[in-house]
Amino acid sequence: MILSAKGGRSRPLLGALCALTVMLGTGAARAQQDMPACQTGPVVALKTPRAAQALATKRSLTIVALGSSSTNGVGASSPARTYPGVLEAQLRARFPGTEITVINKGVNGEDVPENLARLERDVHALNPDLVLWQVGTNYVIRSFGIGTFGAQLRQGIEAMQGWGADVVLIDLQYSPWVNGNPNTPTINALIASTARGAGASVFPRYALMRGWVEQQKIPASKLLIFDGLHLNDWSYDCFARALAASLAPALGARGR
Repeated sequence: MILSAKGGRSRPLLGALCALTVMLGTGAARAQQDMPACQTGPVVALKTPRAAQALATKRSLTIVALGSSSTNGVGASSPARTYPGVLEAQLRARFPGTEITVINKGVNGEDVPENLARLERDVHALNPDLVLWQVGTNYVIRSFGIGTFGAQLRQGIEAMQGWGADVVLIDLQYSPWVNGNPNTPTINALIASTARGAGASVFPRYALMRGWVEQQKIPASKLLIFDGLHLNDWSYDCFARALAASLAPALGARGR
């Protein structure tokens, strides 16, 4: 989710932070032996009828993970430890005998405007059955206000649905960069209302991560790498497991 800037934050400063994060955070696993077991929280009702039909009939499923640096995996120690990497392994385990592919199309620094510019190349051309679209955090960090966020989000959802894909939005990331921003509640609410209006679903990442801090009493510093924004291996893993637990019944799994 890093980090283009507007207002009080400069692009050069945040670009340097992104480079430093990638250089020092990615590929270096943080010692997490004292972390508690992952609690994935309640199963979220997601709607993925087209993807469920594809899995039932073809025994295969193509998922595109679209987003920014928390999709790309800044802070993860390897591609397999990013959330798309863990999610693919989790879904394959839940649906044995199928071919499930999660394609990571996260690009550092982007949000809805930049994602829209590459939808044709990074979504339509791949013909996915399901798109997991992580949005909003960079929009908040850049201090863009509300602007045209909702209209652009609706545009993207409708385009992907028109290409035959289900869409599940992933809302904001819980972190010190985001929590105190006055636009955070509004953007999260706008993500939810836009999804409802377009017949898409939302996975509430913000609430999941807040639960780790407020209910499990895990310090935020243990969930994030040194920059106070990006997840570490434990957080990516637990997030992906929670997402898989909610996707599985939507895709047709029973008793798993």
